[in-house]
Amino acid sequence: MPINILRWGRFLSNNHSIVWIRWEGEEEKFLIFHNGLKYVAGIIDDDRIEFGTYRLMLEDKFTLRNGPLAKTVFDKFSTIKQLFPAGFLNMKECKWQTRSQLFENTHCISKGWSIHENVQFQSKLPMLGKIFYGSLFTIVIPLLLSIWAKQTEHYIHLPILTNPFVGTAFICIGFVLMIVAMLDLWFKGDGLPMNAYPPPKLVTNGVYQLFSHPIYIGSSLTCLGLSIFFQSKSGFWLVSPILTLAWLALVHGYENEDLQKRFPDVVWKRLVDLPENVNMKSQFNDIVSAYCLVLIPWLVLYQLVIFVGPSANCISTYLQFESNIPVIEWTEFFYLLAYPFVALVPLVLQTKQQIRSFIIDGLLNISIGIYLQFILPFVAVPKAFVPQTFLGEILLHERDLDGPTGAFPSFHVSWAFLCAHHYTRAFPKHRSAFYILSALISASCVTTGMHSIIDVIAGYLLFLICIKRQQIWQYLRRYFENLANSWAAYRIGPLRIINNSLYVFLSAASGAYLVCSLPGNNYAMLFVSISSLFGGAVCGQLLESSSGLSRPFGYFGFVTGGLVGSIAASWLFHIPILSFLSASALANPWIQATGRLRCVAQGCCHGRRTNPFLGILVTNPHSRQTL
Repeated sequence: MPINILRWGRFLSNNHSIVWIRWEGEEEKFLIFHNGLKYVAGIIDDDRIEFGTYRLMLEDKFTLRNGPLAKTVFDKFSTIKQLFPAGFLNMKECKWQTRSQLFENTHCISKGWSIHENVQFQSKLPMLGKIFYGSLFTIVIPLLLSIWAKQTEHYIHLPILTNPFVGTAFICIGFVLMIVAMLDLWFKGDGLPMNAYPPPKLVTNGVYQLFSHPIYIGSSLTCLGLSIFFQSKSGFWLVSPILTLAWLALVHGYENEDLQKRFPDVVWKRLVDLPENVNMKSQFNDIVSAYCLVLIPWLVLYQLVIFVGPSANCISTYLQFESNIPVIEWTEFFYLLAYPFVALVPLVLQTKQQIRSFIIDGLLNISIGIYLQFILPFVAVPKAFVPQTFLGEILLHERDLDGPTGAFPSFHVSWAFLCAHHYTRAFPKHRSAFYILSALISASCVTTGMHSIIDVIAGYLLFLICIKRQQIWQYLRRYFENLANSWAAYRIGPLRIINNSLYVFLSAASGAYLVCSLPGNNYAMLFVSISSLFGGAVCGQLLESSSGLSRPFGYFGFVTGGLVGSIAASWLFHIPILSFLSASALANPWIQATGRLRCVAQGCCHGRRTNPFLGILVTNPHSRQTL
């Protein structure tokens, strides 16, 4: 029977014995035994017990226990208590010893002592919510990921690692990392790993002293390991990366901010973390963070690019005249010098601020460079030559570890100049020497036949983007601030034309063109487009009309209408539904990107307090931000 509060107690004297109990919940029950006689009606409160012609008054109270049941009951059983977090038995117990008097009608007939207590039970709803939420992440989502990987397997044709021991190692490391982190939250955080029901205590030791989110890291490693072990190309190249991006979005969009709000004064130092932006001497964990966050991930991702190999329709980046440039073997010395030049940077930088800047620049370098190498079909096949010197032999052996797909942009160039930039911050007097060495490394990319001139130029441009990131951001911020204050309207008779409608037109036109050109059946896509528009109109007028936003179309209705229309069109026109969904998936980023320009100008995307470096200031009185 569901119980919210349980009240019970007993009274003992020379001639009288009373036991009472009262359940309060969805149903309320009442029971009193007096000298063996049973009563099912009366009053049971914290101060009095009434039944028949009797009344027991509970007077001077002495508190015996008061607090969560897990603490009050298990205080004397420390071994058992350690097996449960403090919030596990979420019942509040209050127990008293009370001087009592028993009255029959108005006459006192007995005096003695009572022991009684109230136990307040946990509501069913939070427990059901925890069960549902836990099942979602431990059963439902892994099952959906498995189904997704299986259903999309024949669409992924990229190669995958074939060594089962690598997969097993990933699985073991990821699984152990997750289990240890969960146990840390259980024993030290007094809770379970649920961001909707977070543990009441912040865990900063154990595995959480190494990483801030070890469970998520372990989940990605486990997913990658399972994909390798079962040779699932979709699991490796599609499901695992999207799973990782999903939890990164959750962490940076919600969990980190939530932790900051709940534990604003806690200092949490992790072995692998972005150093503070302070001009203090760097520590061991800062150096480790530089290797773990930048250099090691780059090495892994770069080797993945090499492992994938060139595409079927690859394009060489060599210009025609470059075939006349010979391989100069002695320049391999400078080409090799790039490796220690880059690897020693974290050890040479002197302050936390310098290492922090290197990590941010390095992550930007990796993100842009690896992304371009993955999506662009550019290659630079190393030039053939017959080695005549020792350095020539080394150059040939080095090519065994490299490949033509990792050429554009040249990481040799971007890393060399990026490291020279940061060496200069630590040793400004030697600025010229560092940049001359970077230039020699860049030139050796061409003279060793490893890169084309275009690769080198692209690598240098990538370096400029990394070190000028703040100026680029300020340019973009000012542009969008001007756009956010650009709202204007023009009237032609009764017709009002708002200037940001241009972005709506461009978004719809480009999206419609892309969507209609991909499946090859314009009538089918016209049907889907009309269904999307109809769904957006229904959602905007019926569901969002009371919001005061005055939008004629609703976003979620548009998506729902498009999905329903795709299913119907697939049946009517005998076209696989995946063709419609794939076309929409390819077109939606362009639709969203262009359409968001209208949102900025209109002021639909509300923000929050920020600073002049990060945010934009909206002053246009017609913007929704100022209404």
